[in-house]
Amino acid sequence: MSSVDLITFCAFAIVLLLGIMLLVVQDMRRQRPDARIQARVQAAFPAAGPNGRETRHDHSDLFTFSRNDNVVSRWFAPKIARLKTVAGASGLRAVIITAVISEVLALVMSKLLPLPALATPVLLIGLPVLGAIQAYRFLVERFKRRFLDGFPDLIDLIVRAVRAGVPVTHVMGVASSECPEPLRSEFRLMGDGIKVGLDLEEVLATAVTRIGIADFSFFCVCLLLQRETGGQLGETLENLAGIVRKRREIRQKTKALTGEARITTKILAAVPFFILGSMFMLNRPYLMVLFKTPPGQKVLTCAAISLTVGLSLVHKMSKLDTAR
Repeated sequence: MSSVDLITFCAFAIVLLLGIMLLVVQDMRRQRPDARIQARVQAAFPAAGPNGRETRHDHSDLFTFSRNDNVVSRWFAPKIARLKTVAGASGLRAVIITAVISEVLALVMSKLLPLPALATPVLLIGLPVLGAIQAYRFLVERFKRRFLDGFPDLIDLIVRAVRAGVPVTHVMGVASSECPEPLRSEFRLMGDGIKVGLDLEEVLATAVTRIGIADFSFFCVCLLLQRETGGQLGETLENLAGIVRKRREIRQKTKALTGEARITTKILAAVPFFILGSMFMLNRPYLMVLFKTPPGQKVLTCAAISLTVGLSLVHKMSKLDTAR
């Protein structure tokens, strides 16, 4: 076998293996709990899926797209709309400010630290992107936590009103005044949509896409099933309130069980900087070898990469999946 044939065979084998790995990764992503929940929600609310974006009416400007949008706008538009939902008008401003501060920090680090030539552009580009992503995730998680804290009590209020004979479509707008933010704003928006004549399914589909919380999706599915098949809505919502409370307890227990790992992560992240600061104060010439010599700079680069990867793995392991 000639060298050309060997290279061709190796290239074919590598491409085949990469294709198999890609298919396996896609299948694993589809089997994740959050992916299964999203698939079920899209099956219950066709307008919430990607194929229903252009068939939705023009009653709401959230998650609506025109045919002239490009790939970038189609990816950014839902993120911006989601950001407005979870943080209001100040959400986008907070993300931009975080990205700007991260860029300034990256510029200062590139000027003061003896970084390799390859690490400087990666730092200038990666740190602002990472800061914006972390700010976005923080705002979304804060919204979820506040929403789920008062959601079971709101369901109980709806259950009492339904058992008293009040239609659930009338309860949504009234119940919004009895609950804290962000439940108040979201349910007021849903109640206003129903008052102006929008169909309940369309209002719920828009709310599911806008809020993006599995527990709220269960609530919307219960309302649609009761509307189509009938049954005791009060008993169904009462059971749902118990499930939401149990899921909240599981999240709280998870946070308590992983507290040691999270504290360990913070301590491990602080120890290297504490040691560097102590050495800088006690024996500065001994420490400057790492900053002023090429071998020392390589050691610092390897140490920074190892620390980042290690802390990321510890953080990932300590963050248990509670989406089930």
